[in-house]
Amino acid sequence: MLEAAYRLDGKNDLKWSQLVCTVLKGKWKIDHLMGTGPKPGDPRFEAWDEENSMIIAWLWNSMTPEISDTCMFLATAKDIWDAIQQTYSKARDTAQVYEVKVKTIAAKQGSKTVTEYANQLKALWQELDHYRMIKTKRRKGAVVLKDFIKQDRVYDFLVGLNPEFDQVRIQILGKQEVPCFNEVVALIRGEECQRSVMLEPQTLDG
Repeated sequence: MLEAAYRLDGKNDLKWSQLVCTVLKGKWKIDHLMGTGPKPGDPRFEAWDEENSMIIAWLWNSMTPEISDTCMFLATAKDIWDAIQQTYSKARDTAQVYEVKVKTIAAKQGSKTVTEYANQLKALWQELDHYRMIKTKRRKGAVVLKDFIKQDRVYDFLVGLNPEFDQVRIQILGKQEVPCFNEVVALIRGEECQRSVMLEPQTLDG
């Protein structure tokens, strides 16, 4: 099994869960978390049970000792997975949404490049989307709401840009239809590259 990039510490349950699922899916072993493997008496059960023990050990090693101690006597990988989800994920959703929203509102370009700033916001939005799944009875309503959120995020990105991008920001906002986020980032990056070239010291041959 691959070694976990970081350990579950009770505050990073979303990223830890994503890592665990990705690793196990990549090795065709996600059924250990779903509880859909063969049952005792099935000829495949012995091999599956050995794999289950390996996954249990890997899960323990991907947690801080304080958390792994609470899972030490659970019988299957699914039991451990369910216990972690019940203990951390659901209990922290409201607090996580608030924390991510605070980070998003406070995000500014500052000393970051345009790409670094855009990536910071995208990571925060992806985390926020995980906690706040959009559910409406009407499909059209969901599409309209998602389009509104996408446009709103373009505005959030523009608000946090440094003052030197005021001119291109005005040009973007002056368009009849505000471009999508990736297009806006590309436009701002183009301006950033031009400014970088203009600021480079010029040398004369001879």
